[in-house]
Amino acid sequence: MQGLLCWILPLLPAYPLLRRCSLGKRPVRTGLLSAALGFAGLAAACILSPVTGAPVTINFFTSSVAAVLGLPGIICVTALALL
Repeated sequence: MQGLLCWILPLLPAYPLLRRCSLGKRPVRTGLLSAALGFAGLAAACILSPVTGAPVTINFFTSSVAAVLGLPGIICVTALALL
């Protein structure tokens, strides 16, 4: 069941985000920029995890959140790790 949730949960917000990205003039560039910022935020959260005390690791779930949700998704993952 947990394996199924790890595949489904990151894909739930994909449709609204893809729809939002497709409404602009350059949808591919917007999506790629959002994913790149998400991966940069994930790398920063992973590197700074000893300082912040939030154990954020790079795995399938966090990398898919970074790709789909971008930087706001990584902020939410970091906040959830602090709980």
